[in-house]
Amino acid sequence: MMKKSVACLIMTIILPFTIQGQGKYLTNNGVISFYSHTIVEDITAVNNEVAAVIDGSSGEVVIILKMTQFQFEKKMMQEHFNENYLESEIFPKATFSGTILNNDDVKYSIPGLYEVKVKGEMTIHGQTKTISEEGTVKITSSGIVCSTKFKLNPEDYKIKIPGMVRKNISKQMEITVELPCELI
Repeated sequence: MMKKSVACLIMTIILPFTIQGQGKYLTNNGVISFYSHTIVEDITAVNNEVAAVIDGSSGEVVIILKMTQFQFEKKMMQEHFNENYLESEIFPKATFSGTILNNDDVKYSIPGLYEVKVKGEMTIHGQTKTISEEGTVKITSSGIVCSTKFKLNPEDYKIKIPGMVRKNISKQMEITVELPCELI
């Protein structure tokens, strides 16, 4: 009887960590922002409704966002972004599907900050490109937070910037990603 009680106690302590280490993490309120700096003006837009799933056992990452959810300081910039540049009615979302290449280095059951390398396919404006970026996975008691910052060239995704406003928009956008995810 004592052996069974000890075994049950051990399973109660160990099992949640085992499951967490192999679990899937989800968010519907991730944040992706972009920043453009030129001598003419700075442009910032933030999307607070990014969905993502991260599989702790395989390292698979899927991110989906609606382009119309980006919020700008100036309403006119938001209209131009959706109507003229991103053509959000035709291309309503952007996606990323990839893998954490060094997922074995991330100890999902041990709180801490882990450096990661991610590679996958990003689709924006109907164009798909393979990208590789570095970032972090922060393990907390309530889940994980995946973060990265990288540069993106709109022309790589056939996003046309009209000549008369070209000097107002940087050739490379700084993209910041923060995905606070909970274990599901």
